[in-house]
Amino acid sequence: MLDDGECKVKPDTRPMNQQFDPRRPEGDIVITKPVGQGGVNIYDDVFNIQYGLDQVAPIDGGPSPQLVIDGKCGPKTIGAIREFQKKHFGLAGCDGRIDPGKQTLAKLNEKRNRNVFPTIPLSLNTDGWLLTGMLQHVPHVRACVHAAMTNISLAMNVVDNNFPGMLGSSRESRMKLLNKHFRIDNFKGAKRQILQKMHDAYGFMLNVLDRPEAFTTLDTTNEGETISTVAFARLGGFFDKNDLTGKIVFRRGVLFATGIPDFAAFIFIHELRHYVAQDGTQGHFAKGWVTDKGMRELKEDKTILNCDTFAGFALEAKNGEMQRPPWVKTTVFR
Repeated sequence: MLDDGECKVKPDTRPMNQQFDPRRPEGDIVITKPVGQGGVNIYDDVFNIQYGLDQVAPIDGGPSPQLVIDGKCGPKTIGAIREFQKKHFGLAGCDGRIDPGKQTLAKLNEKRNRNVFPTIPLSLNTDGWLLTGMLQHVPHVRACVHAAMTNISLAMNVVDNNFPGMLGSSRESRMKLLNKHFRIDNFKGAKRQILQKMHDAYGFMLNVLDRPEAFTTLDTTNEGETISTVAFARLGGFFDKNDLTGKIVFRRGVLFATGIPDFAAFIFIHELRHYVAQDGTQGHFAKGWVTDKGMRELKEDKTILNCDTFAGFALEAKNGEMQRPPWVKTTVFR
């Protein structure tokens, strides 16, 4: 397991503007130099061949799983070329290389399914609107974090008081939301220190949100392909002085959240909890909304570390108590 957090979302079946991406080949696949074993392997040529191969069904010799389209001709790309050639030309025509104007390229164009849009790495030039779509919600995310900190601050003044009467009544109201999400009163002994650590974690989140452009990016290399479809973050990356590249990284799945402020805030705060973690824990002890079975059964020593708990609490601190949001039904948080 990598030291990264993740959120996963139900795959979108729409082409997601793919047909307008200038990196996607239009018409027949065209290359300028040989690609594959012993080829020149120019980036654009390799990119086009990888894209074309991913449009071929496995029954017709296409790769399974699909290639990662990165413009680099490695063993997997050469292997995919060989398998395609073996399917159509037998061992005699299997040299692992595609030349301009020759039979392998002609057969590739014949067998491609032009209605298939393979997944290619995100680009800040052509997919920057995804990042912009998330960053537009930073003010709302910040407001949710501020609300969480205010709720905790008010509770800190009364959390270790157990006197009845007016003070007791004030304590109950101020602890209501914290107990709903974090079950603070289940802890034995002094609880103020626990709330202080939570308050500090949200405070570090504000530091990130003050400069979101410095701490967020898109997954332009597909490094998160096996981690998440939505987002991931380096565990404790905010405090890592030796690795300035660790950021909160968004993937294609954030498309759903770009139009839903609360959904964007949930994802943001979930990843921020990973990013500002100082305890070395993943924060994936339960998933979903606070009323979901797994979340309800979560013990208090885990709630104060759980990413989805931090996110849900901040949303309810800002919005007031909420019903289970509809976007949770199509989302699996890990």
